[in-house]
Amino acid sequence: MLIRIFCSGQFAPIGLVGLFSLIASCSSPPPPPPSLPDGALRRIRALMGQEESKTFLEEWTSSRDVEIWFASNREQEGIFPSGSLSFGKTRVQVPDERGVGMLPTRVGDRVPLTLEEWKLQLGGASEWGVLVFTHGFNVRFEEALQRAAQLAFDLKFQGKVLLLSWPAGGNGGFLAQTLINRTYELNRKHALQSVEPAIQVLRELASLWVPVQVMVHSMGHEVILPALSRMASEPGRVVVQELVLNAPDFDPEEFRRILPSLKWIAGRITLYCSDKDHAMTASKKVNHQERLGSCLRQEGVDVVNVSEVDDPGFTGLGHGYYASRPVLTDVRQVLFGIGAKQRLFIRKAPDGARSDYVLRK
Repeated sequence: MLIRIFCSGQFAPIGLVGLFSLIASCSSPPPPPPSLPDGALRRIRALMGQEESKTFLEEWTSSRDVEIWFASNREQEGIFPSGSLSFGKTRVQVPDERGVGMLPTRVGDRVPLTLEEWKLQLGGASEWGVLVFTHGFNVRFEEALQRAAQLAFDLKFQGKVLLLSWPAGGNGGFLAQTLINRTYELNRKHALQSVEPAIQVLRELASLWVPVQVMVHSMGHEVILPALSRMASEPGRVVVQELVLNAPDFDPEEFRRILPSLKWIAGRITLYCSDKDHAMTASKKVNHQERLGSCLRQEGVDVVNVSEVDDPGFTGLGHGYYASRPVLTDVRQVLFGIGAKQRLFIRKAPDGARSDYVLRK
């Protein structure tokens, strides 16, 4: 007697002799999907409520003081290099009724720390580790602390946040602010001088053996990208899980040159760009070359065009989108280890586009 049994998507006739072995093979579980990094898998399971986890210790649902650690080679009350690295922490009061992306205003006293005190405190980070944030052009130290706190709060980041600040800003006064080219050149000079101090900070982080995520904006790429590239060949180099680049004011040819070393040191690189970024247009005129933040595909990098979701009324120049709700929603998923094709509101860019993906409205 033949029996028709449904297996592997089709009906097949089979005798009684082979029935039991076939049923056993049909009931075997499918092969497991490709494994995710342990940390990312735990975060996703906790997000879905599938397991108890210490992943979400902080709720971030009401006003609070956000603790920010910092490392800097700048004069904290000025715009010039200080000649040495300083370490410390502060608390920034972030109100819950503040709009997403808006800066908090109250920064507490800065507490200086010795290097050993700083390392001891950062070394106790959770499985989320440390999120390193480096700001861009024309940002004073207090504003950088405010922005780091805003990112921590709006991302509901569960680890510790470290501001790696470099000497940026204008001299002050109407004339100096008007001569923006002069401020730009001064800031870029300071950025290039800050690569070695940044390497020193990243080396100290590497010695802690905690997970590290890095988020950079604008001219800050002139500090962080060369620093990471130079560290790639070091035996005790920092290992970056997620390298998140926002509106990079950086030479694309130089980026392609150092990209192999960046891939060696970073688990994944995500680049947010906009072809409506007026700051990139201005930088192109000053530098007489294209800028990476104007959207240019790079092999092995997830390039995401955010032009559709950028609100010029919020960012002014179309350059501050990294702090906005749509981009932070995507960055949060990046920090969970979720791939671009699986993230919310992402679509594939058309063939011939200057990006791989588009963040949809």
